[in-house]
Amino acid sequence: MRKGRCCALLGMIFLVGIISLPWWISSKKVESAINYFLAPHYSVKLSNDWTINHKGLTLPTFQVNVGKCMLADLYNIQLNSWISPHLVVENAYIDYACVQHIPSNNDKTPIKLTALFAAMPNAEINIKRFQFLNAKDLVPPIFHDVLNTSISATVSHHNEQFQLDFSAQNDKRLILQHHSMLSQQDNRFVWQGKTDYQPEEKQHYQSRFFVRLNDDILQLHPQGEMSLTWQNPHFSVSTGEASLSWLGENGQLKAQDLTRHSPLLDIPFVFTQNGLEISWGTFYWTFDGYQPIKGFLGLSLRTPSKGWLPFGIDTNIIVQTFGEYGKGEIVISGENGEIGGGENLDQIRFNLKTRGDLRYNNTVAQTNLTYHLGGTFSHPLLRFNPGSIFKMDNQQQGSNIHMHLPLDNVQIGKYGLDGRLSATLQGFTPQFSDIDMKLDGQADEFIAGIKTVFELRDPQQKLQNAEMNAKNRWDWTIQGKTYWNALKTPVNLQGIGFWQGNYIELNQLSATSNNVKTNGIAMAPLSLELKDRLRWDYEKNHIRGLLQAKSDWIAFDYGGRFVKPVFGVGIDGESIGHFNVAGDLKAGALGPIDLFARYEDQRLKGKISWKPQSAKVFQSLFPQQWGWLIHRGLIKGVSDFQIDQEGIGIKGNLNLHNATISFPNGEIEDLDIHFPLNYQNNVLQNLSNNPIKVSVRNMRNGALYLNDATFNLSGTYPYSRAKPLTLSNVRIGLFDGEMTLDKLNFPQHKIATLKFRNIDLQRVMTMAQYNQIYLEGRINATLPFWLDNHACFICNGTLEQVDKMQIRLNDEVVNGLKKGGFTENMMVDLLKEMELEHSSANLDLASNGQMNLRATIKGFNMNKPTHHPITLNYHHQENMFELWNMIDYGAQFEQNLQYRLYQNLEYEKTP
Repeated sequence: MRKGRCCALLGMIFLVGIISLPWWISSKKVESAINYFLAPHYSVKLSNDWTINHKGLTLPTFQVNVGKCMLADLYNIQLNSWISPHLVVENAYIDYACVQHIPSNNDKTPIKLTALFAAMPNAEINIKRFQFLNAKDLVPPIFHDVLNTSISATVSHHNEQFQLDFSAQNDKRLILQHHSMLSQQDNRFVWQGKTDYQPEEKQHYQSRFFVRLNDDILQLHPQGEMSLTWQNPHFSVSTGEASLSWLGENGQLKAQDLTRHSPLLDIPFVFTQNGLEISWGTFYWTFDGYQPIKGFLGLSLRTPSKGWLPFGIDTNIIVQTFGEYGKGEIVISGENGEIGGGENLDQIRFNLKTRGDLRYNNTVAQTNLTYHLGGTFSHPLLRFNPGSIFKMDNQQQGSNIHMHLPLDNVQIGKYGLDGRLSATLQGFTPQFSDIDMKLDGQADEFIAGIKTVFELRDPQQKLQNAEMNAKNRWDWTIQGKTYWNALKTPVNLQGIGFWQGNYIELNQLSATSNNVKTNGIAMAPLSLELKDRLRWDYEKNHIRGLLQAKSDWIAFDYGGRFVKPVFGVGIDGESIGHFNVAGDLKAGALGPIDLFARYEDQRLKGKISWKPQSAKVFQSLFPQQWGWLIHRGLIKGVSDFQIDQEGIGIKGNLNLHNATISFPNGEIEDLDIHFPLNYQNNVLQNLSNNPIKVSVRNMRNGALYLNDATFNLSGTYPYSRAKPLTLSNVRIGLFDGEMTLDKLNFPQHKIATLKFRNIDLQRVMTMAQYNQIYLEGRINATLPFWLDNHACFICNGTLEQVDKMQIRLNDEVVNGLKKGGFTENMMVDLLKEMELEHSSANLDLASNGQMNLRATIKGFNMNKPTHHPITLNYHHQENMFELWNMIDYGAQFEQNLQYRLYQNLEYEKTP
């Protein structure tokens, strides 16, 4: 205020001096005379080429200096008329950096408005272009745009009225207009006016004021009213109004959100003899559009006996929030604070406490803080006392995370936080339980990305030198443990990283687990490590890193295993919640299986592709005790997948071509499998129009030979009665004939039927190694069957010959039968060699292997010239399980010997 009075006095001295000078005095003499009467440190400088006469004055330049600093610089000054002066200044510049260095004089007599009105003649000053230099600290950030515009101003004094008009205009339009008037009414002075400011098309501010002033402008003003309305879509309150009014000792500050028609401020205050008192004013806020906040403010300001600064302050603030878990309340209090102390009247000294909890939705923040607010207006400093703690709990369905943040001796300055900064996270989520993590490190001018609080940017979001110079870094280590629910194993984690500027970086990270056992799978301890730095630049929306997970083995309950699986993955994207994934899986010779995906909205979605590779990589999936060997084949596949909170989903195809596999009692040649993958929520499902298709050219199992086998699988696995797995379109070459099966459901709930066509009986007898009887011909068979839990495996099966058949008994059988007597001799002669014209049989096979065969045979003896027809009814019982074991034993012995030779040969090929 004293600096402003000095500027006004200089202007008055200049104006009066110029008017009273004769036209014949030189500019240098006038300059010397003015400087003689000025206070120390002040001086003026006038240009030599001035013009003065009875009509007025023309002066090219005029400067006002404070010490070596130029306070004001005026160009092209024109004074018209000495009686009622009209002063025109083409350009004027005021350097605010110089204003800050004007020496203060506490004993100087304050300006009286009556004296000002009496001393100033009727006059008008018009400044066509006016500009403040180095004035960003003088005006609020919202008005910084004005400093870069063309400002014009007019000040006039006529008929006991001072009037001020100024406007600001950029290259396109007028953005600011101000009009105010100071007049004397009833021995009082009234100052009133209005301002209209529109920096952008969708931003608009309007203010009006009316103030009654005392003669001494430093005294308390007896009455005043001020109002402000605004429209700004970037504000959380986009449209609102505020008003300040007082009459005598009592006043009121109010604000309202005009969009929601809700109050923001309602603060009554009282002017006292030495300051200002606020007794529990109220304020309101709707955070994020719906979270209500209500507060109560108690404030006491005390001014010194002389002047305005320093003033003392006591405060009590209560803030209430309302969330899903009830009402929260926090109290901020402090006493005997001092604002504006020190030699330069800019120091702060205030001890404060913050206690209580705040609630936001399902988050509760608990505070127990004591701290000292100090420093200066330009460099405030907040230091937390030992024992200061900030806690936060976030509870959601299935998760609870607790954060513990000690703030002992942490210091917050203009450019960020300094000191040891650590944070502990504990709790559980649906994926992890027993979480116990700690970040601990040193902060150095660290702002945690909060550039709206710390002074590193201007309103135009341009970088300032402060941000380039500030270290703005938090170096930390991370270590902890948790339990991975899906894999049922504890995990230990440790790493090193930092947060600097606009990015967070991990340059070391390792995690290890114990043995894993879940869902039919066992795994050696799993390890995860960072192969390249993981960096997240959150302002540029970019995250990038490379990680690797590996284990010594993965074993399946049935006995198969993967050896030394390694999964390498790189991530690249916008943030920790939105990024692309590229990687591959290898396990010994298996792979690589390529992965490309994107993580977004808590969902990993992408594609897995498996380039053509030898099927021998699957050898480890066959348990060693099985004794299976893969000799050749080709495997490839491609699938889309999705992993989210609901589980894992896979859709694609896996194909196996031309595989040859040998096992101890047989082999498979030219195996092809077309496997459409449709896996969701632990269920494999294939529609009947897109089944799993299997084909085999040749297969031998013991004494049984099969060829050209095909079948389809569709339905659901694991299966149930409501959602069965269906085997269909079974067609197998068998004994130079064919076996078919139309459909079989698992679990079986109705009888299924095997059909045999053109079965060569001679091949059947050869496989059975049954030499006593020779059969030649073919039969058809229909065998209804049940697999489990029934009295019969085959129920009322039927056999029927195709075309003609021949039967012949060998000599050993014939001789044995003839020993039975006369009747047996007659039968043997008839049956020794027959041609069958028709034969049929019924067959039942019990669950214990007992076969019951009832046959009818019609034919004739081929060696009798009469060819008299013979009809026989035949009944046979035998345990087929025991018979098969006897038949298969020899074949298995031979095949096992051959397999061992193959096996040794394969092992010799293995490097």
